[in-house]
Amino acid sequence: MADRNIWRIPGLNSDNRKPTPEKWIASTEDDQEPQFSPDGKRIAFTSARSGTSEVWMAASNGREVAQLTSLGGAIAGSPRWSPDSRWIAFDAPKAGKTDIFVISAEGGAPRLLTSGTGNNIRPSWSSDGRGIYFGSNRGGEWEIWKAPVQGGDAVQVTKAGGYEGFESLDGKLVFYSKPKTPGIWSVPVEGGQETLVLEKPGTNEWAVARDGICFLDWKDALHPVVQFYNLRNRRSTIVYEFPQGTNLHNTAGTTISISPDERWILYTQLDQAGSNLVPVENFR
Repeated sequence: MADRNIWRIPGLNSDNRKPTPEKWIASTEDDQEPQFSPDGKRIAFTSARSGTSEVWMAASNGREVAQLTSLGGAIAGSPRWSPDSRWIAFDAPKAGKTDIFVISAEGGAPRLLTSGTGNNIRPSWSSDGRGIYFGSNRGGEWEIWKAPVQGGDAVQVTKAGGYEGFESLDGKLVFYSKPKTPGIWSVPVEGGQETLVLEKPGTNEWAVARDGICFLDWKDALHPVVQFYNLRNRRSTIVYEFPQGTNLHNTAGTTISISPDERWILYTQLDQAGSNLVPVENFR
């Protein structure tokens, strides 16, 4: 059994450089994929604390935890906020494949966004709130697609592979990762030539900031760090060094999230791995 929890560390604009990370949202089951709301008031995350993986909400201080979805066995994941902090897109299996859904941040019934026979995963919102990006293999290979929030045909954004994408805060570029290939690429929102931005990180180990990209890196196998790549000067600097031995491997979904004021970073950490032993009477 894996027990992943959500922790907090100082971010790019923090004047608080505590050497010890703070456990922020935790239970005896998996808690992961944290995402700050754009207004900074809430955190969406996925948790198995109810018995199955669902989307949950918490206040920005990690308290006032409440369950948002109740899919009853379907594994909900990758929650992403709309720019106005009113809606959340997420992925979940349906009819033998994975699709994108949208739900009010106040609760209610999720609305199916995607259709077709392919898998659709890892949603994210456009900066104007009118479109949702997602990874899909509907054309045979994994690419980034974009669908209107109110419904309609999705359009293909990338042409040479794409898995998880996020629009830049100024709405000009789409940054994205590719399946099984480390690195971050960008392409203009209206389409065009792709550009390699970073040769690392992996597919779920990065987040878009105001002036660049934060990503996980390792000095060595036991020494993870958070780096910031500045898009203006094209240089990377270390933002935070984790205590040696911190386990950031074996985490599912997007690992880190940056608060809107960039003072804090949430991340998923594997705190325990093992198996549950269940006694069985009269076993032969």
